[in-house]
Amino acid sequence: MSDPDPIKLAWKASNIDAALPDMEMVRSGADKFYRQIRRRNAMEYIACAIVIVWFSAYAWLLPSAAARAGAAMVAVGSLIVAWQLRRLASAVPPPDRAAAEPILVHQRAQLARQRDALSSVFTWYLLPLIPGMLVMCFSHVLDHGAKAWLYVTRSDFIGLIPFVAVFTAVWLLNQRAARRLQKQIDNLEALIGRDG
Repeated sequence: MSDPDPIKLAWKASNIDAALPDMEMVRSGADKFYRQIRRRNAMEYIACAIVIVWFSAYAWLLPSAAARAGAAMVAVGSLIVAWQLRRLASAVPPPDRAAAEPILVHQRAQLARQRDALSSVFTWYLLPLIPGMLVMCFSHVLDHGAKAWLYVTRSDFIGLIPFVAVFTAVWLLNQRAARRLQKQIDNLEALIGRDG
């Protein structure tokens, strides 16, 4: 008997369809993803509430008018962040077993929704906080009115480094998480035979 032709073997191997995973496993994964998003959002809402309370107190207690305005801007920015989090990235429970929407379609849609929210995190999460933080950082300069630019020093810009570092780290971590979700979406699309 002769050895099998490697070209025929490769051709046969390429025709094997990807088997759909067990639906209970998919449902379990969708339930877990839903719980993770709810937990993440709960922590974000708590963080927003703390920031709102903290910076609202600053808005009343700080001696500088510019610093008080900056603190109020941060509190309002945190309200915007919480609203956008609810609008863009709230957790949507998986459909029950009797629902018309298949669990794979639901899970793909939720992964895409979270990916989109994470990849645009700069505009809806970080940007609302930046004006208030800048006003607070430069409040001592802004208190000088029309000649404020004369009071800007190198140390003012050095003081921005921690904020820039934290905001950059948050943005990078969210971009990385968005790429991970895209890989999961690609895997689901390969399973259900959709082209992205």
